[in-house]
Amino acid sequence: MFGRIRKRRDTQAQSAPEATGPSQEHVLIEAAGRSRITEVAASARRVPWSLNFLQLLWAAGPVTFLAMQGGYFLGFGHAAPAQNFIFFAVYTLLFGVIGLVARFVADATRGKRQEQSRDQLRNTIDLLPDLLFVTRDLAMSELAPDMRRRKSAEVLLHEVDISPEAVAVAVREMTGDASLAAAAEQIEIYRRLGLRSRVGDLVDATEDSRLAALEKLHHEAPEVAELLRARLRGLAPTQEDGVRRVDQFLDRLFSAADSDDLVRCTLEDVQAIFVLAFELVNGRQIKRLSFEWSGGWQLGAALDRLESQGNRFRVAQAGVVSRLRSLGMLLAQSEASGLEPQALREPVVSLGRQVLEALQRLEDLEPEEHSPEGQLLGLALRRVEDLREARDQLMQAQSRYTNAVGRWEALRRAQVEKKGAKGWFKRSVRGIRVSEELIELSDDQKLKLANAFCNYLSELKIERQGELFYLGGSVLDAETAKRLGIQLALILEPLVDLTNPSIQRAIYANPAAYLGGLYVGMSADAKAGLGSAMVRKVRQDLGRMAEWLAMRLTRIYHLPLSDSMRDFLVSRYGANRERMDMLATHSDDESTSQPIALRAERSPEFDAMLQDKDWGRLVKRGARYLNAEERRRR
Repeated sequence: MFGRIRKRRDTQAQSAPEATGPSQEHVLIEAAGRSRITEVAASARRVPWSLNFLQLLWAAGPVTFLAMQGGYFLGFGHAAPAQNFIFFAVYTLLFGVIGLVARFVADATRGKRQEQSRDQLRNTIDLLPDLLFVTRDLAMSELAPDMRRRKSAEVLLHEVDISPEAVAVAVREMTGDASLAAAAEQIEIYRRLGLRSRVGDLVDATEDSRLAALEKLHHEAPEVAELLRARLRGLAPTQEDGVRRVDQFLDRLFSAADSDDLVRCTLEDVQAIFVLAFELVNGRQIKRLSFEWSGGWQLGAALDRLESQGNRFRVAQAGVVSRLRSLGMLLAQSEASGLEPQALREPVVSLGRQVLEALQRLEDLEPEEHSPEGQLLGLALRRVEDLREARDQLMQAQSRYTNAVGRWEALRRAQVEKKGAKGWFKRSVRGIRVSEELIELSDDQKLKLANAFCNYLSELKIERQGELFYLGGSVLDAETAKRLGIQLALILEPLVDLTNPSIQRAIYANPAAYLGGLYVGMSADAKAGLGSAMVRKVRQDLGRMAEWLAMRLTRIYHLPLSDSMRDFLVSRYGANRERMDMLATHSDDESTSQPIALRAERSPEFDAMLQDKDWGRLVKRGARYLNAEERRRR
């Protein structure tokens, strides 16, 4: 579906090269992107068939003859009979032919799979920026006109290659001061030419109007005021600095999935996950700092396991809710099911009851297998099987989480009994070691992400027409965009372990890559080439990550932050010295306090829904349908 749209757009671009007039740099970017997509999709280097055939003749002829004659002379002292040579030559030839046939079948299958993976990867790289643009516009459409004007100006000022005229537009939109906007345009022109002295003259001349505008804007939007202040002083953002990420966007996305409450996440969170996925699929590497220590620190290990299992439990529960919502969205697209689109906004328990009723109505119709209703029922039952697997994973995650809670509580009670023993935590530490790890996707993981994401869009019949996306004939709305973002987060979670607290901290601490060079209508190959170049330019910010690491050491594990450790974090990673000193004092003051475990909970109604007999019957019906379908294929 998406491949046809992409090919049609690429064909149109190729049919009129004179009209578009692409620059040499743009052509090189497209070539680099196309090469990178092919490189990721290729699972093995293919050897030409002519070379394989020559290797077979060489092995069956000279190699067999020389090896046999040498063996006979060494073993019997005379040359081998001609019959023996014929036997070995025919044996080698037949053995090689059988191998070539098997190789041909394997290459044919693998080639088709590589082509499909390449298309899915290209589609993912092509769709993610466009979904980002659409979601950003949806977010702005919800704002009041004044806020929309300011937000649009903020987007302009974040651009690295913005024109002087665009800078003037942004300043005028933010401040309403035409003279200040004209001065900002001049400042940008001279900054681009490197005339810093002239920039300084203009900055001094506009000091009064600049300070007045910034003071007014600072009370309304301080983050925008800082951006404007830099522009009015002749300072522009760079690709190396990147863009600051939305704080805690992963927490809100998983929380919205866990509680099935879209209000808990925003469209900005959805934009952030689109950016993260685009970065990772284009080769972004994010450094993560972690620490280890020697000694019997069972309490810390138990807390690590508790956090990890709690997060996995939350993701497993979100997976059940997401699959149920996906099933409801599928049924709501057909009038035969009787499920109204408004039902998708109901709480998960109410939606589950209505989904059951809709499936029951489809079963009562007893539709033909190849009829539209029959195909819908078959697809729905396959989704039911996915829902069963998600429920089984949830039960396993709950069991592991329960065990982790029990282990943590036992160790915590034991430490409470020893509360009077001062310095117990210091004796357990034999040395803390900071290590660096990379958060990235392997080529195989990139293909898994692309396949899962494109399949999800295709299953929901989300289509792109021009610059817009449509769901069931309607333009993509904010609610569907949020569900896409949540599903993308759930797809990324097992690949990157997104619910791991240390991985989340590393993502928040490092800026996102600057993606301002992308625009609507750019080809997929150009997006891949530009995206790959952008993720390599962004500078890693380990200072903030080091501060989070120190805070974790002191406030969660209550380990001492020694002078040598503070010096190391400051000199090696650029951590703030004052922040380090404050955390060290905090650890000394609160060394006897106890850390608090994070607990994941779910409602009794949700448990009751999963254990309902009607759901159990439906799950068995889905399993029988899939088994029958497999038998028909055989």
